[in-house]
Amino acid sequence: MNKPVVFILMGQSNAVGHGLPMSREDRISEPLKNVFGLSREKNQSFCNTELFWEGYRSDSMNLGETQDHTYSVCNILATEWQRAIDCGEKLPDLYIVHIAIGAQGISEKYMWYPDREKCLKPGVLGKADISLYPFSRHILSLLKDSFDKKHTDFDIMGLHWRGGEEDTSVQVDLLQGTLEKLYTRMIKDFREDVGKDFPFVFHTIECKSRLRLNDPTGRQTESMNYINSVFRSLSEQFENVSVFNPETLSVYDADAENSGLYEADLVHFTKEANRLTALRILEDYRNEKI
Repeated sequence: MNKPVVFILMGQSNAVGHGLPMSREDRISEPLKNVFGLSREKNQSFCNTELFWEGYRSDSMNLGETQDHTYSVCNILATEWQRAIDCGEKLPDLYIVHIAIGAQGISEKYMWYPDREKCLKPGVLGKADISLYPFSRHILSLLKDSFDKKHTDFDIMGLHWRGGEEDTSVQVDLLQGTLEKLYTRMIKDFREDVGKDFPFVFHTIECKSRLRLNDPTGRQTESMNYINSVFRSLSEQFENVSVFNPETLSVYDADAENSGLYEADLVHFTKEANRLTALRILEDYRNEKI
């Protein structure tokens, strides 16, 4: 278990941990010893030719928008990973790549669209303007050289995609002609950039409660169901591609208005839902290595 492992989280607001500020005691202010991340200051650029890793903190390590000290899956996973090592568990060093901006899908009008004109404007949600797809390719293409310089190989425990919810606003007939092609391209491009057929995990979109209240025509629900069907189709077509359904978390409650998963806005996952997701990711890694 000595080979370092990389965890990648990409997507939109639920990948950011939007609206979930950490308490002071939970913040990671002192850099962790066995978990590392990429700071915006040194790595948020198309011009850098190498990656600059630092001991992980819960601020400044999302290479997308500026929203720090949140109960994101990345921050929770980093905390739990370091805690396990401190308690004597023989886990390898963990390297985290986090790229997310709220309200951004992969279809043509959003920042994850692959053929969007290249730009990189840092900032908070609403001001940040980054062509996320080519930027992610740039960062991923530097991974191998980064570990070569450390004279070690590395494994990728998974790229988790927590995005696409914004695409539910796109009519399903438009998605049907493009969406599967876009995600197929993402899988192939990102794997080519890293040089490994690493695991891809698509998190399904299960915002049924919100859509019941705000989607009288049923159009968004139809698009949501189609997006999830694309994720499932990709998991059947490609090796090492799987689907994570948040409704499998223990807090899920089919009878609750928020499904036991969401904040009052019925859009963003709760701290506990993110904590359980991070623990599932850690447990899946342990089980795979046994």
